[in-house]
Amino acid sequence: MKLNIADNKGTGMVKQFEITDEQLRRVPLTDYQLGSEIDGGVFGDQFKGYIFRLRGGSDKDGFPMVPGVLVPSRVSLLVKRGAIGFNTFRGRNGERRRKNVRGAIVAGDIALLNVTISKKGDNEIEGLTDTVAAKRLGPKRAGKIRKLFNLGRDADLSKVVVRRRVTKEGKKDRLKSPKIQRLITPKIKARRAKKATLMIAKVRKSAEERRAYLKTVAAERRSRRQRYHAKSHNKKVALQNAEVKAMQH
Repeated sequence: MKLNIADNKGTGMVKQFEITDEQLRRVPLTDYQLGSEIDGGVFGDQFKGYIFRLRGGSDKDGFPMVPGVLVPSRVSLLVKRGAIGFNTFRGRNGERRRKNVRGAIVAGDIALLNVTISKKGDNEIEGLTDTVAAKRLGPKRAGKIRKLFNLGRDADLSKVVVRRRVTKEGKKDRLKSPKIQRLITPKIKARRAKKATLMIAKVRKSAEERRAYLKTVAAERRSRRQRYHAKSHNKKVALQNAEVKAMQH
């Protein structure tokens, strides 16, 4: 079995080790599942004192392990696009497919395990904990760049952003810099001001249309009341005239 160990909190290095079957027979692997912590001494004497957290893995046929599926075997699940076993670029938005995946419980058919170091032991692991991974790239977000160089809001970040040198055979070396994210430029300010102006104009227009509508409704109701009162008055006058004529006869 192959073991991928990552030191995320320390050096940032990742290294793969080959674990013999003889070493694995000494420990009941079915007692562990993804998310649980395991003593590093299970995988060899060089990992004594280390505590690993199981993060993922795959079986001998390459089917990935899925957290939450509490079985030590392969199962067929209906998974959504972007889930483990169903790549995002292979489906449409909202699509689901039935895929074969591996359960989260470790068993003898597991060919690869991915673990991270939760607790470091006394001895260094060659190529993993004794070496620090060099950071090729700097921060891209404007807030993180200001925090890194202790700059103010008005500083020109394009002059301090971390650049890397690109070397190609037969061409002159050049410096490549990332596009700064969440940077408020005059163009963005103008766009936001225009958007706010349009929203205010829309609200004012809606208020004017509402006032005009209410005014029309009030006029219609007033006209209806006037017609009702006029009709009632005419009817009352007609009844009075009829009574007068009846008395005269």
